[in-house]
Amino acid sequence: MTSGRVLVVGSVNLDLLYRVPHLPRPGETLLGASLERLSGGKGGNQAHAAAGIAGAAVTVALVACVGDDDAATMLRADLARVGVDVAGMITVPGPSGTALIAVDERGENTIVVIPGANAAWPDGVMTRLDLRAGDVVVVQLEIPFPIVEDVVRRAAAAGARVVLNAAPLDRRAADLLDAVDVIVVNEVEAAELFGLDGDVDAEALTAIATELPATLVVTLGARGVLYAPPGGRVQSRPAYAVDAIDTVGAGDAFVGAFAAAWAASGSLETAVRAGSAAGALTATVAGARHPRLARAAVEALCGPLG
Repeated sequence: MTSGRVLVVGSVNLDLLYRVPHLPRPGETLLGASLERLSGGKGGNQAHAAAGIAGAAVTVALVACVGDDDAATMLRADLARVGVDVAGMITVPGPSGTALIAVDERGENTIVVIPGANAAWPDGVMTRLDLRAGDVVVVQLEIPFPIVEDVVRRAAAAGARVVLNAAPLDRRAADLLDAVDVIVVNEVEAAELFGLDGDVDAEALTAIATELPATLVVTLGARGVLYAPPGGRVQSRPAYAVDAIDTVGAGDAFVGAFAAAWAASGSLETAVRAGSAAGALTATVAGARHPRLARAAVEALCGPLG
């Protein structure tokens, strides 16, 4: 069943990205080369990617919390500009979420996240969530875990299809797998969540996929993606060849595009192709969001999405 709607519940941040000659040592003061104010947060990034490739048959909405500050205006506007329905973004007292990102001349970075509004969800807010059978509901772990759990349980009860991106990893995500349709993790998260030793490959995931009640999707960066339906055979898709310069946000782009393609087609294989292509394209630009991510560019890389 498909409804043609993707509902992302998650975080939004103002990213303050500054470039320095080297990462500062304790007590050191540096002169930075530049400062950029960018929209980020895993929820916002995923909604952005979903809207970019959705097409006319799929709508994308975001439920998130922002503060009563100037950053909130920017965060809403950037998402609305690409077609995300932001009516469900909630204003709470205080600052919006903020990420302080230092990047040195070698591309190494350090990140400090101040959750702000992302940690201040009002009580009972999920009771107002409009959930419909066939919706694709996407949630990550940058918001309070009780909110994540409430969303997952309510979505499953409504007959929606739930995509859980268990990142940043919280081991409590394992307790939600009975109500989740798709679990998406990278290889580091997969190893920790499922207690794997050694390489995360098809052989290692076979026993897990056999017992898992949800579809398993494990992204491997330049090595592609492994995926398996519940109790099914693990399949592999190689990464698309691109000139990657910055992998920040590629995982979020994968999840957002995966959700939009799945909402439209109901096909796991199509969703994986779309996610892989969107992630690859995002890695070709600096920053967590590809400013021109579009369905045509994704299909040029991975073929028709139907």
